[in-house]
Amino acid sequence: MILLLFKNKNILLILLLIISIISGFLLTYIRYSNQNIFLSEFSLKKTGNIITLISLAVFIFFVFYNLFSKAKYHILSLILLLFISLSGLVSLFISIGFSDKDYKVTFSLTFLLCFYYVLVSLITISFSRSKMLHIFNNIGILLIVALTGFLLNIYQVYNFKDDSEIYANGGRKADAGVILGAAVWGGNRPSPVLRERINKGFELYQKKIVQKLILTGGGSPNELTEAEVEKNELKKYGVDEKNLIVEVKSNSTIEQIHFVRDKYYRKHNWSRIILISDNFHLFRTTEICKFNNMNVDCFASDTPLSTESQINFSIKESIAVLFFWMFGIG
Repeated sequence: MILLLFKNKNILLILLLIISIISGFLLTYIRYSNQNIFLSEFSLKKTGNIITLISLAVFIFFVFYNLFSKAKYHILSLILLLFISLSGLVSLFISIGFSDKDYKVTFSLTFLLCFYYVLVSLITISFSRSKMLHIFNNIGILLIVALTGFLLNIYQVYNFKDDSEIYANGGRKADAGVILGAAVWGGNRPSPVLRERINKGFELYQKKIVQKLILTGGGSPNELTEAEVEKNELKKYGVDEKNLIVEVKSNSTIEQIHFVRDKYYRKHNWSRIILISDNFHLFRTTEICKFNNMNVDCFASDTPLSTESQINFSIKESIAVLFFWMFGIG
């Protein structure tokens, strides 16, 4: 009986549809869960949600297109797609069980490849006379589509512009400036990257664009944290210590933004903050804040970078923002 069911094209397509809908819901749940946000705060304005919904809509359309097609389908091809789709869903479930970021990324990526491979295959089968799965052709199409999207994303990160121009006339203010942490060198000295972020934060404070600076970043044992080094430098510049808020436990950009969100932005009903970091870093941090319903502007530090370095950092940030959009990690 079961074997007869799996020989029915429509049943296989309906199973594919069910798995895709479960995958979409689970993916959205994971995205919000990883940001410690309730699913009740779901919004269509978030990039990851838009990508998921469009992907699901395309998937559903082509499932129904094939359901109503009278052509003779290659059943083994549909069974293989069902297996790949189920493998992706299982990988997504497994990713929930890991706290280690590397494992999360590995299983999340497996899901992503499976889901979009099945989607591409479903589209190509729809327009194929043979109604067969052409495995390597579809891999090639998936790679082309993925590479095109990735290049567009790199372009977006590379050409991102900060909000310094809208503050040029001195009329716009923010509740606080957030200096995102960077490496500390031997002797508890700020690295050149961190130094430029500190300088930009001090510039905003000096111009009275912000009255408080939130200093973020953890560190290694037996040395000052990134935030403490930032604090010491700003005190040397003459910033009143009572206007410095120090966060010393975070190990990632997301943790730093969550600290600001939970301890200050929501609790004190702030209306706007300014993020201070390198320009290549600001696109992703802005996306994280938008997803967390935080109104942000951003200022790029003046760290000099070669074109090669800018491209390299833009590639890394593009990968990170993709995983944030899709899974709420990065």
